[in-house]
Amino acid sequence: MISCTLNGKKYTVDFVAGRALREMEPAAKMYGRIVAISNAAIKGETLPDTRELSISDAIDTMIRWFCILFNNQFTPDEVLDYYPADRLMHDIALALMAVQTQTTEVLNEFPTTAAVPEETTSPA
Repeated sequence: MISCTLNGKKYTVDFVAGRALREMEPAAKMYGRIVAISNAAIKGETLPDTRELSISDAIDTMIRWFCILFNNQFTPDEVLDYYPADRLMHDIALALMAVQTQTTEVLNEFPTTAAVPEETTSPA
């Protein structure tokens, strides 16, 4: 079972429906474009053609797919209003990759919790 909690409401799906796989192409393409642009910027390379890519369009496309993943139990507006911004893109990318690679058993609960780095202890 996969769950997503938004504004205190918990939404669940028992499995990932085939529709989520069928409808993932636009979201996966948007994610790929965002990653390519980010990687180029980090490396100081010329950015790929970004004329037709707006952040709002990319986020909207990915959120629409995330809603499909949960059988449209919530709306894109609810995701925009109640999903933590620091987890949004990470979590959608995680879900996209799990569906694409058919490893959805790793999906559990959304929003995910950020990993906490281990404390390092210095020898005394």
